[in-house]
Amino acid sequence: MQKSQINFDLLHNFAAFSAKSRKRIAINPLQTLMEPKTYIDHIYEIIIQYGLKVIAGLIMLVVGLWIIHRITAAFRNFLKRRNVDDSLRPFLISMADVALKVALLLMVAGQLGIETTSFIAVFSAMAFAVGLALQGSLGNFASGVLILLFKPYKVGDLLTVEDKVGFVAEIQIFNTVLTTEHGKTIIIPNSKMTEGAIENVVRDAEIQSEISLLLDSDNNLGLVREAVEAAAQRCPWRLPERDTEVVITGLSRDDMKADVSWWSLGENYIRNMDFMYEALREEFASRGIKMAKERRRETL
Repeated sequence: MQKSQINFDLLHNFAAFSAKSRKRIAINPLQTLMEPKTYIDHIYEIIIQYGLKVIAGLIMLVVGLWIIHRITAAFRNFLKRRNVDDSLRPFLISMADVALKVALLLMVAGQLGIETTSFIAVFSAMAFAVGLALQGSLGNFASGVLILLFKPYKVGDLLTVEDKVGFVAEIQIFNTVLTTEHGKTIIIPNSKMTEGAIENVVRDAEIQSEISLLLDSDNNLGLVREAVEAAAQRCPWRLPERDTEVVITGLSRDDMKADVSWWSLGENYIRNMDFMYEALREEFASRGIKMAKERRRETL
């Protein structure tokens, strides 16, 4: 009897444990059906919230690229009509194209809800740092752009920059290259070309070549004019339709200062000047015209 009671208790405990276990692992059918619906609703909300923005951003990107293409084409035609230098034209077009595309990307990012303030701040800081590091080169670059845009001189012109004289061989973005009569190459930063005065002898322009002479005051002025005219007639680069000039610009008891000049093309300016000194020396010597002697002034 006691053994039967023990078996009955064991069965009762096992049944109670099984009931509790089934209760713990029971699955709610309603919850199981609701979870997929919740996920679908969440995906639908994401599509509604961001899908329209993505579509609007894509439309903005496509339309913006089309507008930029039309603007750059119009800008290209404008530069051609203004006869902008061929070496500068592609750079200006590329710079305008890149600037417009960067602005378009920032607008599209703003449409998508991306915060662009941090990007602009980082880009500004980077541009400031690069500008400080390359301020000398950027100055030369900006001067080169201005030179190519406004053309104060062109290839073939004779320039005098400070104490450097040479013909313009090449105009680069950062430098201007000059060549001398002796075959030397002079490279001058473009910032030097825009910050100071330069003397420009245009290649195909009519230029008056002038030298100043200090002559003895006893010389006959008519004989001086005759010698100058004879020297000018010998010059192969003189423009015959232009008059030769002899102007007395100073006079003292012992000497007189005469400015002698005749005309030639700019490309022959240096050769003409060299010829003037040699021819005048010979013509003065043949006519007995004397140069003034240098006199040393002593302070008592």
